[in-house]
Amino acid sequence: MVIAQLLKILFIAVFIYMVYNLISYLFKLGKALRDRQTEDEKRRQQRMRNAGPGRRNRSDVIELDKDQYKVE
Repeated sequence: MVIAQLLKILFIAVFIYMVYNLISYLFKLGKALRDRQTEDEKRRQQRMRNAGPGRRNRSDVIELDKDQYKVE
């Protein structure tokens, strides 16, 4: 009887410990995802600022015919 009660208490303690670790892991995971999302948003905004009207990318190249020219 005493051994069964000790095993029962041990099982309950292990179960509570596992639930606590699971909850703490989920909170840490949520924080990491939130941090990554804000970093991605900052990178996206930085790219938008860098690709402003004064910046040129390879996609901004205009192809002209051989008898046309452009002066900038």
